Amino acid sequence: MTQEQPGSRAAQQQFGRQAHMYAQSAVLRSGEGLDTLADLLSLAAPYRLAVDVGAGAGFTAFAIAPHTGQVLATDIAPQMLAQTRKLAAERGITNITTLLAEAETLPFCDASVDLVTCRHAAHHFHDLPQALAQIQRILKPGGAFIFADPLAPGDDYDDRWLNDVEVRRDPTHVRDYRLSEWIALLAGAGLTLTHASMTKVHLEFNDWVLRSGTPPQNVEPLRRDFQNAGTSVVNAFGIQQEGDTLRYYWDVLVARTVK
Repeated sequence: MTQEQPGSRAAQQQFGRQAHMYAQSAVLRSGEGLDTLADLLSLAAPYRLAVDVGAGAGFTAFAIAPHTGQVLATDIAPQMLAQTRKLAAERGITNITTLLAEAETLPFCDASVDLVTCRHAAHHFHDLPQALAQIQRILKPGGAFIFADPLAPGDDYDDRWLNDVEVRRDPTHVRDYRLSEWIALLAGAGLTLTHASMTKVHLEFNDWVLRSGTPPQNVEPLRRDFQNAGTSVVNAFGIQQEGDTLRYYWDVLVARTVK
């Protein structure tokens, strides 16, 4: 794997530091998006070889493992892959292999993979078009790319608000894309959209900033931005203050494409 991009190096360091928190995350262990992604797998299962890109602590790889002969879980952070191996062993999953790899430079032969998955990672890729080109390259003709990622609203102000709080929470965040952007990116990569669903990831502020190790000086200003958000933002993200607990959600696109 090459690590030429500063953004990639920063993400490797960030997710290496926080790997143990992601391994414990209830948000990532389950949820609407993971359930919907798992449902899309059944459309062409079983698969001989699958690659999970940006695998993190491995929860998506675990979900697809029963449907595949072999899963290659890739990530840029060795500590994340260590969590994947640990959790897979605890769950008795034996068909997952981990590999240090960057989404923009996947080390697989052309047309060699039946399935590629990616969940809650694409918004960190420093060059999403290049990553999609790599995914298209390694897929066999007719192979599927199934992914889930937070979705920016169509409204310009709400889009800016979301991406602003995301990058202040975690500087390795690049962009939550709009549905229109995803459609254009997938078409440009030669991937045909066959199924798309809208789900939500439900979040709680303290857990959200703890999981990412948000710089302490950013936490209270971020909290105030949620508490003082205008009507359009409150409605777009379902922001609710319940006593000391601040809850909200991001919309998530779960989609299946084929080469």
